[in-house]
Amino acid sequence: MPLIEVKAFEGRFADPDKTERLIAGLTDALCEVFGEEVRDETWVVVEGVAPSNWGFGGEVRK
Repeated sequence: MPLIEVKAFEGRFADPDKTERLIAGLTDALCEVFGEEVRDETWVVVEGVAPSNWGFGGEVRK
């Protein structure tokens, strides 16, 4: 079972249409590499994360 995880600042996934397109596009890309037979087994998880829970260069993003 292929699993694709996408994390971004919360709010990036506020638009359900964009999230749906992202999931479809990532699934399509994976199928181009591994073949169409993995489509029904592919999971895509998108997760919004608060900026206060992100760190860059050793510092919390604010």
